[in-house]
Amino acid sequence: MNTAPPSGNTGTADQVLPSQQQQQQPHRHHHNAIDDMLNDEAVEEADQAIERGEEADSKHRLGLEDSQNVLTNRANSSYADSLGLDHTNTLSNPPSYDQTFGNRLRCHGKIMRHHGNNKVTNVELFFDLVFVYAISAISEAMVEHLTWQVVLQSLLITLAVWWAWVFSAWVFNWFNPDSYLVRLLLLSLMLVNLIMSAAIHGAFGDQSLLFAGMYVLIQVGRNLAAVVALHKHKLQKNFIRMTFWFVLTGILWIVGGAIGGITRNVLWTVAIVFEYISAAAGFYTPGLGRSMTTDWEIHGGHLAERCSLFIIIALGESIVVTGEAFREHIHDPAVVGMFIVSFLGAAAMWWIYFHTASDEAINYIEQSNDPGKMGRIAYTYIHALMVIGIIWCAVADRISMEAPYEIPHHEDEHGSGMIKVAVMIGGPALFVLGHALFRRAFCSRLSWAHWVTIAAFICATPIGIFCPLWATALTTTTILLLLAGYESFFRSKILPAVSLQQVHGEV
Repeated sequence: MNTAPPSGNTGTADQVLPSQQQQQQPHRHHHNAIDDMLNDEAVEEADQAIERGEEADSKHRLGLEDSQNVLTNRANSSYADSLGLDHTNTLSNPPSYDQTFGNRLRCHGKIMRHHGNNKVTNVELFFDLVFVYAISAISEAMVEHLTWQVVLQSLLITLAVWWAWVFSAWVFNWFNPDSYLVRLLLLSLMLVNLIMSAAIHGAFGDQSLLFAGMYVLIQVGRNLAAVVALHKHKLQKNFIRMTFWFVLTGILWIVGGAIGGITRNVLWTVAIVFEYISAAAGFYTPGLGRSMTTDWEIHGGHLAERCSLFIIIALGESIVVTGEAFREHIHDPAVVGMFIVSFLGAAAMWWIYFHTASDEAINYIEQSNDPGKMGRIAYTYIHALMVIGIIWCAVADRISMEAPYEIPHHEDEHGSGMIKVAVMIGGPALFVLGHALFRRAFCSRLSWAHWVTIAAFICATPIGIFCPLWATALTTTTILLLLAGYESFFRSKILPAVSLQQVHGEV
């Protein structure tokens, strides 16, 4: 976006006019100036020569101006194409201010991201810090009151928090974070997200209306800002559709937050389901139809990097929880053992995501003819599964370090024992399931190792029920380490050998 439209100066200072060429030519005959003035014929011939020179100069200047206008129009058209601007108007038919409001806003504010700029900026990383607090609030709420109701409520809140973040990532995939206008919008959203995160603990209590209001303000306010900034831009219709849907679901969020109780839970569930369905349906809007994935011309590498950084944020919660529990029980050998096991589990999830698939996915989406499709499926939907799984793993780390010898089968109060088993085994299973679907989105080869791993987690359920929590944590971490090791071995040994055999077969 730092590209400036070409100026009108074409360097005409070096051009030599015809009359000047004539003046620069040496004269073969030298006459007396007084004789020429007395000779009428000579004077007339001199006047005609001057007129011819002036006429040639005028034609030459007009030709230079026409060439300059053609070059300027072509350059401006190319510059406008890079910004998604409307360049149908010409220099001879200047547009009005109303017609170019969006163009002027985008040009003067430099709010559009340049096509070659896929770098994640510092202000985007600063914006993500709010969601560190949001994830921490979700995991703390689950640890404090681990019941089936709280698990379902936390699941709904997680889906809402992820939806608020991922749509912000989509919007700022097109906008330039180095623009002061975009930075002001990011910081404003950051403040609203911080208030929403602070209300997570009381989202299903006395702060439900505050949480709902902040969530709706994030979704609707951000999209309205995009609609204004994209005036007369080809992406504007997409954001009008999104605004329509978030206004509809926003009514459900606000009404549910105001009423409370079971009605709130039902309305919020309907709202979040509609929001997730609307994206898959192309945000169908009466009068505008639905948007296609090809309409979302995203910077694939930027969106992929943003989502991978959110995975690190989620894994960071597991590290924080593990370190805090270790600090409180540093002299307990069982806790020390669980500390090491929990760390290895987080490291295994990082290894599975970043060492075996992350770079391949980025290369695929950058070279894809339809990056919007992969962005919607692989990063918007499938990553939500992995984030939920990582948060549950952080909760599992906490409860296993606080009571490593506890046997869930002996816990009958409110069925808390079975809930702990579901979280401790379901967390890593959801992560592996999400990663298997993520790999399938850009790789035609079906990863059987992932599905075998999921089956292993299911088979480990009896261990979780009848054995102490430390045994369950050790089992799930071992399974994750085996998957990480196999994937690394497959990529370094088996896959190159198979590719070499295929090459020899073709030869």
